[in-house]
Amino acid sequence: MQRMKLSFLVAVAFSLFATPTIAKAGTEDSNLVRDIFGEVVDRTIIAGILIGENETTGEPSECEWSLSLPRDSGRDQTYGDEVEKTVGSILFRLYDRNCPDENTTYHWIAEVSSETIARNAASVAYDLIPAPFGEFAPPARQGVINIGTWFWVSPTIWQPKSVTAWVPTPAGPVTATTTATPYKLVFDPGDGIFGSGKKSCFGPGLQWSQIIGDHAPSPCMYAYRHSSAIDRAGLFSASLSIVWKITWRSNTGAFGTLPDVTTSSSHQMRIREFQALVTS
Repeated sequence: MQRMKLSFLVAVAFSLFATPTIAKAGTEDSNLVRDIFGEVVDRTIIAGILIGENETTGEPSECEWSLSLPRDSGRDQTYGDEVEKTVGSILFRLYDRNCPDENTTYHWIAEVSSETIARNAASVAYDLIPAPFGEFAPPARQGVINIGTWFWVSPTIWQPKSVTAWVPTPAGPVTATTTATPYKLVFDPGDGIFGSGKKSCFGPGLQWSQIIGDHAPSPCMYAYRHSSAIDRAGLFSASLSIVWKITWRSNTGAFGTLPDVTTSSSHQMRIREFQALVTS
Protein backbone atom coordinates (compact mmCIF):
# COMPACT_ATOMS: atom_id res chain seq x y z
CA MET A 1 0.00 0.00 0.00
CA GLN A 2 1.50 3.28 -1.10
CA ARG A 3 1.87 5.87 1.64
CA MET A 4 2.82 9.48 1.79
CA LYS A 5 4.13 11.48 4.69
CA LEU A 6 2.72 14.97 5.02
CA SER A 7 3.73 17.71 7.47
CA PHE A 8 0.87 20.10 7.84
CA LEU A 9 -1.17 22.17 10.23
CA VAL A 10 -4.52 20.63 11.08
CA ALA A 11 -6.82 22.47 8.70
CA VAL A 12 -10.44 23.40 8.42
CA ALA A 13 -12.25 20.70 6.46
CA PHE A 14 -15.06 21.59 4.09
CA SER A 15 -18.01 19.28 3.56
CA LEU A 16 -19.94 19.10 0.33
CA PHE A 17 -23.12 18.69 2.32
CA ALA A 18 -22.53 20.52 5.62
CA THR A 19 -22.18 24.15 6.55
CA PRO A 20 -18.40 24.63 6.69
CA THR A 21 -16.49 25.68 9.76
CA ILE A 22 -14.87 28.95 8.72
CA ALA A 23 -11.30 29.71 9.73
CA LYS A 24 -11.09 32.96 11.67
CA ALA A 25 -7.97 35.07 11.63
CA GLY A 26 -6.81 36.96 14.69
CA THR A 27 -7.56 40.66 14.88
CA GLU A 28 -3.92 41.40 15.64
CA ASP A 29 -2.70 39.85 12.37
CA SER A 30 -5.12 38.53 9.79
CA ASN A 31 -2.38 36.46 8.12
CA LEU A 32 -1.68 34.22 11.13
CA VAL A 33 -2.57 30.57 10.69
CA ARG A 34 -5.25 29.10 12.94
CA ASP A 35 -4.94 25.33 13.35
CA ILE A 36 -8.57 24.32 13.73
CA PHE A 37 -9.98 21.00 12.60
CA GLY A 38 -13.63 21.43 11.65
CA GLU A 39 -16.27 18.93 12.67
CA VAL A 40 -17.63 17.83 9.32
CA VAL A 41 -20.45 15.49 8.38
CA ASP A 42 -19.03 12.17 7.15
CA ARG A 43 -15.50 13.66 7.30
CA THR A 44 -15.80 14.76 3.69
CA ILE A 45 -12.91 17.02 2.68
CA ILE A 46 -13.22 19.20 -0.38
CA ALA A 47 -10.12 21.15 0.64
CA GLY A 48 -8.22 21.77 3.84
CA ILE A 49 -7.72 25.48 4.50
CA LEU A 50 -4.72 27.36 5.90
CA ILE A 51 -4.66 31.11 6.47
CA GLY A 52 -1.26 32.49 5.57
CA GLU A 53 1.32 32.65 2.83
CA ASN A 54 1.68 28.92 2.19
CA GLU A 55 1.00 25.43 3.49
CA THR A 56 4.18 25.29 5.61
CA THR A 57 3.32 28.28 7.81
CA GLY A 58 3.10 27.62 11.53
CA GLU A 59 3.95 24.67 13.78
CA PRO A 60 3.54 21.40 11.82
CA SER A 61 2.57 17.95 13.07
CA GLU A 62 3.56 14.62 11.54
CA CYS A 63 0.76 12.59 10.01
CA GLU A 64 0.57 9.86 7.38
CA TRP A 65 -2.16 9.71 4.74
CA SER A 66 -2.79 6.64 2.63
CA LEU A 67 -5.48 5.41 0.29
CA SER A 68 -7.90 3.11 2.08
CA LEU A 69 -8.30 -0.42 0.76
CA PRO A 70 -11.25 -2.79 1.27
CA ARG A 71 -10.73 -4.86 4.42
CA ASP A 72 -11.94 -8.17 5.73
CA SER A 73 -12.25 -7.28 9.40
CA GLY A 74 -12.38 -10.95 10.45
CA ARG A 75 -9.11 -11.87 8.75
CA ASP A 76 -7.47 -8.41 8.85
CA GLN A 77 -6.82 -8.65 5.13
CA THR A 78 -6.80 -5.86 2.54
CA TYR A 79 -7.63 -6.05 -1.15
CA GLY A 80 -6.24 -4.18 -4.12
CA ASP A 81 -9.11 -1.95 -5.19
CA GLU A 82 -9.40 1.54 -3.75
CA VAL A 83 -12.56 2.62 -1.95
CA GLU A 84 -14.33 5.34 -3.87
CA LYS A 85 -17.73 6.90 -4.50
CA THR A 86 -19.22 9.45 -6.84
CA VAL A 87 -21.50 12.26 -5.68
CA GLY A 88 -22.96 14.15 -8.61
CA SER A 89 -19.98 14.57 -10.92
CA ILE A 90 -17.35 14.55 -8.14
CA LEU A 91 -15.27 11.45 -7.45
CA PHE A 92 -14.25 10.83 -3.82
CA ARG A 93 -11.62 8.39 -2.57
CA LEU A 94 -11.36 7.17 1.00
CA TYR A 95 -8.12 7.92 2.87
CA ASP A 96 -6.67 6.73 6.19
CA ARG A 97 -5.19 9.46 8.36
CA ASN A 98 -2.66 8.24 10.95
CA CYS A 99 -1.12 10.67 13.42
CA PRO A 100 1.11 9.98 16.45
CA ASP A 101 -0.86 9.20 19.61
CA GLU A 102 -4.18 9.33 17.73
CA ASN A 103 -6.56 6.72 16.42
CA THR A 104 -6.79 6.24 12.68
CA THR A 105 -9.51 8.37 11.10
CA TYR A 106 -11.03 7.98 7.66
CA HIS A 107 -11.79 10.83 5.25
CA TRP A 108 -13.45 11.10 1.88
CA ILE A 109 -11.18 13.25 -0.31
CA ALA A 110 -12.55 14.88 -3.44
CA GLU A 111 -10.71 14.42 -6.72
CA VAL A 112 -10.90 18.04 -7.86
CA SER A 113 -8.94 20.43 -10.07
CA SER A 114 -6.44 23.00 -8.83
CA GLU A 115 -8.92 25.74 -9.72
CA THR A 116 -11.62 24.13 -7.56
CA ILE A 117 -9.16 23.96 -4.67
CA ALA A 118 -8.33 27.63 -5.27
CA ARG A 119 -12.02 28.57 -5.14
CA ASN A 120 -12.28 26.92 -1.73
CA ALA A 121 -9.36 29.04 -0.57
CA ALA A 122 -11.01 32.11 -2.08
CA SER A 123 -14.19 31.55 -0.06
CA VAL A 124 -12.11 32.09 3.09
CA ALA A 125 -9.94 34.85 1.61
CA TYR A 126 -13.08 36.91 0.93
CA ASP A 127 -13.85 36.88 4.66
CA LEU A 128 -10.41 38.37 5.37
CA ILE A 129 -10.83 41.35 3.03
CA PRO A 130 -11.57 44.47 5.12
CA ALA A 131 -14.07 47.18 4.24
CA PRO A 132 -12.31 50.51 3.64
CA PHE A 133 -12.69 53.12 6.36
CA GLY A 134 -12.33 56.29 4.31
CA GLU A 135 -10.68 59.49 5.44
CA PHE A 136 -11.16 62.90 3.85
CA ALA A 137 -9.63 66.35 3.81
CA PRO A 138 -11.52 68.58 4.29
CA PRO A 139 -13.50 66.25 6.60
CA ALA A 140 -16.65 64.66 5.18
CA ARG A 141 -18.98 67.18 6.85
CA GLN A 142 -16.83 70.24 6.13
CA GLY A 143 -16.27 70.13 2.38
CA VAL A 144 -16.22 73.26 0.19
CA ILE A 145 -17.06 73.57 -3.50
CA ASN A 146 -14.20 74.02 -5.96
CA ILE A 147 -11.64 72.89 -3.39
CA GLY A 148 -10.34 69.38 -3.99
CA THR A 149 -11.49 66.81 -1.44
CA TRP A 150 -8.69 64.35 -0.75
CA PHE A 151 -9.67 60.76 0.01
CA TRP A 152 -7.53 57.87 1.24
CA VAL A 153 -7.47 54.72 3.36
CA SER A 154 -4.95 53.54 5.93
CA PRO A 155 -1.93 51.78 4.39
CA THR A 156 -2.49 48.97 6.91
CA ILE A 157 -5.62 48.03 4.93
CA TRP A 158 -3.67 48.02 1.68
CA GLN A 159 -2.15 44.58 2.21
CA PRO A 160 -2.62 41.31 0.27
CA LYS A 161 -4.59 38.52 1.95
CA SER A 162 -3.56 34.93 1.17
CA VAL A 163 -5.21 31.61 1.92
CA THR A 164 -3.91 28.16 0.95
CA ALA A 165 -6.13 25.15 0.34
CA TRP A 166 -4.88 21.61 -0.20
CA VAL A 167 -5.97 18.04 -0.72
CA PRO A 168 -3.84 14.95 -0.10
CA THR A 169 -2.99 12.70 -3.04
CA PRO A 170 -0.85 9.56 -3.31
CA ALA A 171 1.94 11.72 -4.78
CA GLY A 172 1.74 14.36 -2.05
CA PRO A 173 -0.49 17.34 -1.28
CA VAL A 174 -1.88 19.43 -4.12
CA THR A 175 -2.10 23.03 -2.95
CA ALA A 176 -3.56 26.24 -4.32
CA THR A 177 -2.84 29.61 -2.75
CA THR A 178 -5.42 32.30 -3.47
CA THR A 179 -4.37 35.92 -2.93
CA ALA A 180 -6.55 39.02 -2.82
CA THR A 181 -4.50 42.11 -3.69
CA PRO A 182 -5.88 45.68 -3.45
CA TYR A 183 -5.12 47.71 -6.53
CA LYS A 184 -7.67 50.50 -7.03
CA LEU A 185 -9.49 53.02 -4.86
CA VAL A 186 -12.82 54.32 -6.20
CA PHE A 187 -14.73 57.33 -4.83
CA ASP A 188 -18.36 57.84 -5.79
CA PRO A 189 -19.05 61.45 -4.68
CA GLY A 190 -22.82 61.03 -4.63
CA ASP A 191 -23.58 64.29 -6.46
CA GLY A 192 -25.12 62.51 -9.44
CA ILE A 193 -25.80 64.61 -12.54
CA PHE A 194 -24.30 67.66 -10.83
CA GLY A 195 -20.85 66.09 -10.72
CA SER A 196 -18.30 64.53 -13.04
CA GLY A 197 -18.77 60.91 -11.96
CA LYS A 198 -16.64 58.47 -10.00
CA LYS A 199 -12.97 59.15 -9.36
CA SER A 200 -10.48 56.26 -9.37
CA CYS A 201 -6.83 56.09 -8.38
CA PHE A 202 -4.28 53.34 -7.87
CA GLY A 203 -3.01 52.76 -4.36
CA PRO A 204 -4.39 53.78 -0.94
CA GLY A 205 -4.17 57.51 -1.62
CA LEU A 206 -2.08 60.18 0.09
CA GLN A 207 -2.80 61.29 3.64
CA TRP A 208 -3.32 65.05 3.82
CA SER A 209 -1.52 67.17 6.42
CA GLN A 210 -1.60 70.90 7.17
CA ILE A 211 1.83 71.49 5.74
CA ILE A 212 0.50 70.44 2.32
CA GLY A 213 -2.04 73.29 2.21
CA ASP A 214 -5.51 73.51 0.69
CA HIS A 215 -4.63 73.67 -3.00
CA ALA A 216 -2.02 70.94 -3.45
CA PRO A 217 -3.10 68.14 -5.82
CA SER A 218 -3.52 64.47 -4.96
CA PRO A 219 -4.03 61.56 -7.36
CA CYS A 220 -7.00 60.64 -5.15
CA MET A 221 -8.98 63.87 -5.12
CA TYR A 222 -12.42 65.07 -6.20
CA ALA A 223 -13.69 68.66 -6.54
CA TYR A 224 -17.40 69.24 -5.90
CA ARG A 225 -18.98 71.90 -8.11
CA HIS A 226 -22.28 72.22 -6.22
CA SER A 227 -23.27 72.55 -2.60
CA SER A 228 -24.94 69.54 -1.01
CA ALA A 229 -27.83 71.89 -0.18
CA ILE A 230 -29.30 70.87 -3.54
CA ASP A 231 -29.99 67.45 -2.03
CA ARG A 232 -33.19 67.12 0.01
CA ALA A 233 -31.22 65.78 2.99
CA GLY A 234 -28.54 68.45 2.65
CA LEU A 235 -25.92 65.71 2.22
CA PHE A 236 -24.43 63.77 -0.67
CA SER A 237 -24.50 60.00 -0.11
CA ALA A 238 -20.98 59.02 -1.19
CA SER A 239 -19.08 55.75 -1.09
CA LEU A 240 -15.43 54.72 -1.06
CA SER A 241 -14.46 51.34 -2.47
CA ILE A 242 -11.38 49.15 -2.83
CA VAL A 243 -11.20 46.84 -5.83
CA TRP A 244 -9.27 43.62 -5.09
CA LYS A 245 -7.62 41.45 -7.74
CA ILE A 246 -8.00 37.72 -7.00
CA THR A 247 -5.26 35.38 -8.26
CA TRP A 248 -4.31 31.78 -7.48
CA ARG A 249 -1.30 29.54 -7.99
CA SER A 250 -0.96 25.79 -7.46
CA ASN A 251 2.12 23.76 -6.63
CA THR A 252 1.32 21.80 -9.81
CA GLY A 253 2.29 24.87 -11.84
CA ALA A 254 -1.29 25.83 -12.67
CA PHE A 255 -2.38 29.41 -12.02
CA GLY A 256 -5.24 31.73 -12.87
CA THR A 257 -7.50 34.57 -11.84
CA LEU A 258 -10.95 34.80 -10.28
CA PRO A 259 -13.40 37.73 -10.58
CA ASP A 260 -12.49 40.98 -8.82
CA VAL A 261 -13.99 41.68 -5.40
CA THR A 262 -15.05 45.16 -4.28
CA THR A 263 -15.45 46.27 -0.67
CA SER A 264 -17.15 49.59 0.12
CA SER A 265 -18.03 52.00 2.91
CA SER A 266 -20.69 54.73 2.91
CA HIS A 267 -20.10 58.39 3.76
CA GLN A 268 -22.40 61.40 4.09
CA MET A 269 -20.72 64.46 2.58
CA ARG A 270 -21.75 68.02 3.51
CA ILE A 271 -20.40 70.40 0.91
CA ARG A 272 -20.73 74.13 1.51
CA GLU A 273 -20.54 77.16 -0.72
CA PHE A 274 -19.12 80.46 0.52
CA GLN A 275 -20.06 83.75 -1.14
CA ALA A 276 -17.34 86.37 -1.42
CA LEU A 277 -18.21 90.08 -1.32
CA VAL A 278 -15.95 92.18 -3.54
CA THR A 279 -15.86 96.02 -3.21
CA SER A 280 -13.99 98.59 -5.23
